[in-house]
Amino acid sequence: SIFAESQQFYGLRPQINITKEISDRWDFNVFTSTHPILFDNTNGKTQFPSDIQYYFQTSPIYKYSPNLNFVFLGYIYQRTNPFSENFGNENRIFQQVVYGSDTIFGRLTQRMRFEERFIHNTALDTTPLSTRLRYQISLLIPLKGKELDNGEFYFNAYNEFYFSLTGARNAFYSENWSYAGIGYQTRQYGRIEVGPLIQRSIINQQHGVRYIDLLQFNWSYNF
Repeated sequence: SIFAESQQFYGLRPQINITKEISDRWDFNVFTSTHPILFDNTNGKTQFPSDIQYYFQTSPIYKYSPNLNFVFLGYIYQRTNPFSENFGNENRIFQQVVYGSDTIFGRLTQRMRFEERFIHNTALDTTPLSTRLRYQISLLIPLKGKELDNGEFYFNAYNEFYFSLTGARNAFYSENWSYAGIGYQTRQYGRIEVGPLIQRSIINQQHGVRYIDLLQFNWSYNF
């Protein structure tokens, strides 16, 4: 028999996604987000105080074709509980491939990412290596016409599957993120988007589940 518990948290996720065109073949991307948990949470006898997480990502993007691009070496820094003595630091490098195609419903995009993670264990003062595979599938649907033009709204949804391959892990299929939002393509300032994001994670060996329900705000801009 397996006995598991679930935890439910609520918060916001503002994020910024900036891409600069370097040449016909190369772009440079910077992505940053924060992840505040707004309310203290009580689960049984355990108290979970309000929390925050900071995330920073940068990567050069090689554009093989209009539908296919690669990241050969990207970098991620993540810090959890940054204002607490119990903070956590994680450095990652990653490789990814992104393929997009036009369908009768909208723009379908698939992303496969492999991550090498270096998570600092404050109790043991060690930084072991672990690896993870992420697969994201998304669909962007213009709400006016077949193509998204400036000054128009759109619908965007994605699901991302997380598979912990090596290192310390609570489950092989360790996380799942689901999102759906409404966005607006401005004429000069990129895309602005908002919608709910649900993060589901396995948090222990007993397969306890944590849900984080976030209202995600996104601004994307291409130079």
